[in-house]
Amino acid sequence: MAEQLSFFDKGDKVMRDAQLWIEKNPTAWTFMVATAQAKVKQGRRFGIKDLCEHVRWRMYADGLEDGFKLNNNISPALARLILREVPEAQPYLKIKKSVVDRSVL
Repeated sequence: MAEQLSFFDKGDKVMRDAQLWIEKNPTAWTFMVATAQAKVKQGRRFGIKDLCEHVRWRMYADGLEDGFKLNNNISPALARLILREVPEAQPYLKIKKSVVDRSVL
């Protein structure tokens, strides 16, 4: 039987999964951060789901990573991690409440 995670444990797990994804996909992460920075520079709002789709398309179209995958479950954590790296994106990145908001990671 699968172990049930508490609300806080689930947020920590999602955050760990996102950090692991970043470690395994540095090219995609660099592209995400650069795209976020470009949106800020243009003064354009953006959402993490759209950014994830853009990354998926880019990685596929440009053939940068074979077998590239980006699970939608980690997108809230990726949004918070982008804000850590690009704090000036705060007014431009649309985020919703998530279990990762209380993550201690």
